[in-house]
Amino acid sequence: MELKLQVYKQALDGFNYLANVDYVSLQKILDPRLIDGLENGLIQKFEIITELSWKLAKVFLFKMEAVDSKTPKQSIKSFFAAGHLVEEDYLLWMQALDDRNSLSHRYDEESYQTALKRMKVYAELYLKLLAFFENYSK
Repeated sequence: MELKLQVYKQALDGFNYLANVDYVSLQKILDPRLIDGLENGLIQKFEIITELSWKLAKVFLFKMEAVDSKTPKQSIKSFFAAGHLVEEDYLLWMQALDDRNSLSHRYDEESYQTALKRMKVYAELYLKLLAFFENYSK
């Protein structure tokens, strides 16, 4: 679990950085293609960190609670049911998983822009998960 947590920290660092960039201000000084590339990188990092997040929760549940979840949503539901998430964070998780699925399977601008607007909130959610695991491992 320690190795997975280290990989998670590294991935979260990159995602958190890009999620907190002020893209509106950058649009005034940078080529729109560069902004597009940064936003695409943010979305890719979101997909990766979301995948790592639910899998980390899955491993934790299996090792600590003997719960074997098969899917991302099932893992997060079980994590919530075990008392490791507050309801507000659980609902954000479900939204994040829906956004991740939408971005992976539908290629429309509306889904893309909607998800981009939520990245800061998701970064905070994933930082909470990191804090949970760091506190638990002490």
